[in-house]
Amino acid sequence: MTHKALEPGDPAATAPSPRWVGARVLRREDSRLLTGAGTYVDDVHPPGLLHVAFVRSTEAHAKLSGVDSSAALAIPGVVTVITAQDLAARVRPLRARNATPGYRECDMPVLASETVRMVGEPIALVVARSRYSAEDGAEAVRVGYRSLPALVTIDQALADGAAAIHAEAPGNLFNRFELTEGDVEESFRRADAVVELELRQQRYGAAALEGRAVIADARRDGRLTVWISSQTPHLVRTGLATCLDLPETAIRVISPDVGGGFGPKCVVYPEEVALAAASRLVRAPLKWTSDRAEDLLTTVHGREQVHRVRAAATAGGRLLGVAVDIFASNGAYAPWPFAAGLDSGQAAENICGPYNVPAYRRSVHAVVTNKAPMGPYRGVGRVMACLTMERVMDELAVQLDLDRIEIRRRNVVREFPHRNAAGLVLESGDYVRSLELLEEATDWARRTAANERARAAGRLRGIGIACAVEHSAYGPQSLGSRNMEMTLGYDTASLRVEPDGQVRLAVGLHNQGQGHQTTMAQIAADQLGLDCDRVDVVYGDTDVVPYGAGTWASRSTVYCGGATVLAARDVREKTLLLAADMLEASPGDLDLADGVAFVRGSSRGRVSLADVARRANHEPHLLPAGVEPGLESTRRYQAPDPGSFSSAMHAAEVEIDGETGEVRVLRYVVVEDCGTVVNPMIVEGQVHGGVAQGIGGAVYEHLAYDDSGQLLTTSLIDYLLPGATETPPIEVLHLESPSPNTIGGWKGMGEGGSINAPAAVVSAVNDALRRLGIAVDHTPLTPDWIAREVKRARST
Repeated sequence: MTHKALEPGDPAATAPSPRWVGARVLRREDSRLLTGAGTYVDDVHPPGLLHVAFVRSTEAHAKLSGVDSSAALAIPGVVTVITAQDLAARVRPLRARNATPGYRECDMPVLASETVRMVGEPIALVVARSRYSAEDGAEAVRVGYRSLPALVTIDQALADGAAAIHAEAPGNLFNRFELTEGDVEESFRRADAVVELELRQQRYGAAALEGRAVIADARRDGRLTVWISSQTPHLVRTGLATCLDLPETAIRVISPDVGGGFGPKCVVYPEEVALAAASRLVRAPLKWTSDRAEDLLTTVHGREQVHRVRAAATAGGRLLGVAVDIFASNGAYAPWPFAAGLDSGQAAENICGPYNVPAYRRSVHAVVTNKAPMGPYRGVGRVMACLTMERVMDELAVQLDLDRIEIRRRNVVREFPHRNAAGLVLESGDYVRSLELLEEATDWARRTAANERARAAGRLRGIGIACAVEHSAYGPQSLGSRNMEMTLGYDTASLRVEPDGQVRLAVGLHNQGQGHQTTMAQIAADQLGLDCDRVDVVYGDTDVVPYGAGTWASRSTVYCGGATVLAARDVREKTLLLAADMLEASPGDLDLADGVAFVRGSSRGRVSLADVARRANHEPHLLPAGVEPGLESTRRYQAPDPGSFSSAMHAAEVEIDGETGEVRVLRYVVVEDCGTVVNPMIVEGQVHGGVAQGIGGAVYEHLAYDDSGQLLTTSLIDYLLPGATETPPIEVLHLESPSPNTIGGWKGMGEGGSINAPAAVVSAVNDALRRLGIAVDHTPLTPDWIAREVKRARST
């Protein structure tokens, strides 16, 4: 592992010498979860619990002519059927607000009343004494439809004369904008080589192990208590309060253990609002847990974009300019609170990646279609941005007869900070060294030569590369520039030393498998000079933890880690002050280590943290004058704008069966740089999971719709996920370029594995098929397409 020293004045340099940060500490969550001791929403059973099933639209676009629930009400166990009419006076629709000039807002109904705009849109909910009865009741409800044209593709939605899916969004555009930096036209006039490509990426999604789940109980203490599988409990509370016209103090949101989030669970959905409103109506706790079909049908999707890109370069392979037209199929509604410009905007902002691009033009279109909404999903927008730019680099290498690593080496940013053509300021990194490490780890020259010999002998083997920068932990001004109704540019940590010396750390993040219960304890333990087992980390309950924005956008270590450091420094300072009084010494002569405050250079002046905490909490009469009782602090931290920028370089080796079209990923290597590493084991786990998702997106996963807007892949028989046999060994090498801006030198890294992987696999497949004259510019890489193209190429 390579370390880069911080300057003495940097915020990250003021902490005590780390003992826990950087250590491979086993995740403390695992034993509980792996032995079945976890608590998920479906494990919660309030007294008097009733169950809910939703009646969903079977049409992609239609007017509703009626809802007949009489047959459902006759089914034993069915308590009631609730429609939009029943909730009309009790709930407002979800509306993701955005103040960007030209952005078109629209309502997302909690239950559809007049028009349905996607298959799976909730129309009514059936309340019953069991889930079985609720499902039977939902099936018995009869809905009348008057079909309207379904606009399923981007081309259909943007066609001349296409009817508007929302009256508020004429032309079926949520958003459209164009930005230019530098003289793009001049770059093409000067170019020795020009690449023009059209790239297409399919819809796919998170498919978390635990689907969405919610319990709403409006009976307890006159308050609404909601258990929900969510990444953002406080945002759920705000969304519910807005839609139900309740004060936030009247709502408690508890998000217990969460079986995977990946982004889609930081959205507030109609089902969650409907359940809360229905519980208030029937005065009973209600539970709904999505089945896999509902999850695939209605949990926000990701990715689907078309990029038309042109790139200009010199004969020596130096980029001169890039121009890209971006079209994203955003589905029927904008998810709350993130609005509909997320995928296309993030793609546009990240096309440049780790490269020095002097001139850049982006034309961006967020398109309304009759599909499920697109929303945050691991690596949102940046996955397609990486695929686009890496295809450009590979094609330029072919045109200019350059090695694919070499052309990247000639174009990566070398001096930091670097303001790129999209306006992002990359604060630190060593992209050249990352490429060198990748080249060494893969034995690139030998491997490419061996693959060339294999292809000459008829075997389709290839190696590919993909480089990316991950914009993480967005700063408040960067988030504010998105013009959403809330700017989620801070987070909170509240740290308290209990009278027995144990530490309670309450944080605004949430944990869906990232290991935050471990890493936050490591960060606090280093600041306080004690064993990390003495730090209990709590999260997920809006009545228990301070207001926070939750976990998304690879923000948690930077934001909550930073807040934890600030709070721990306060507590450390007060601990030394009280210990100095107890030892009759100067605070400046004391230090903290192993849970003990001691006089440096002395073997006698020592007092335990537990003794200091007991003094602070139980002996206020002995405190120094002017010192308040207690040993705790609550602090908030805002990451510096525009955020932090991790980087990663990936390489994939593949072999293709030319007869069946099967793509097998044989080996995968990652060089990642996320600044100071808190726990290498957890970083590697995040990389492994992200790469697996990326391989799924490259080869297997596809949320496929037919021409009428029906989703065809509604089970895991049809929606293929990579398993252990499809995921190769993944080797991870660490490079550390600490951020000079953030506390701890940390950068976010939770999405990097998924960003590069599709591009790396596509690069490897193109390498394998290059001799046959086949170029792949789309995902997924289905066996039928590959087999057909190989057969065609070999027959000519």
